[in-house]
Amino acid sequence: MIKKWGIIDIFKHFACLIFGIGLMSASVALAKIALLGTSPISSVPNVLSELTNLTIGQWTIIFMIVLIGLEWVALRQYFSWLNVIQIISSLFFGVMIDWFVKFFSFIKLPNYWVQLGITLLSIILLAIGVFFEVNSRTLTMAGEGIAVAFAFAKKMAFSRMKIRTDIAMVIAALLISLVFSHQLIGVREGTVLSALLSGRLVGLIERYFPRLTNWVQGTDEQSRLKNQVRE
Repeated sequence: MIKKWGIIDIFKHFACLIFGIGLMSASVALAKIALLGTSPISSVPNVLSELTNLTIGQWTIIFMIVLIGLEWVALRQYFSWLNVIQIISSLFFGVMIDWFVKFFSFIKLPNYWVQLGITLLSIILLAIGVFFEVNSRTLTMAGEGIAVAFAFAKKMAFSRMKIRTDIAMVIAALLISLVFSHQLIGVREGTVLSALLSGRLVGLIERYFPRLTNWVQGTDEQSRLKNQVRE
């Protein structure tokens, strides 16, 4: 696909990727500040950041590298440099999360409803960010890459495997929280809301903003519809 792109197209697609990761980073930071739990992919780093001196961004980088290692376990001979370079986007993701946590440090939480409002805003930003990241057709983030790898290895639909990997991450976060702190920290109703709403919001964006989807993907409407039929 990339071979068919011109220089301007390559710049546009990678700009969409960077923009998407930036929004996802801001989303994680807002969820962290709101204290009602982050998205499933960030739940383990969030819990570990509460238990150690490392930041959520630093733990995100470590966690993403672990996921890339699991991709190797799943893919073995099919593991390639495309999997390895996910480290680049993971580093950017982690650094930007910590930057946004500092940037949003002025936000106050006078009551639960403000916390909930910020959490919902974070979910919206996450959905928009994922939309740009996935449709940029450039690099895959390790959070999606692990689902792609196991879906390929198990010959299962990506959507089904994505649900399973998200559930596994939340369960891992819960176990880490309970084992090391003997209480529930870092995983709350915001985690559940993110799991339930973010994917649906991405679908709504693609459904009701087809021109934007076509522009980000670099396809026309007819090609997009053909791809949907194949899927």
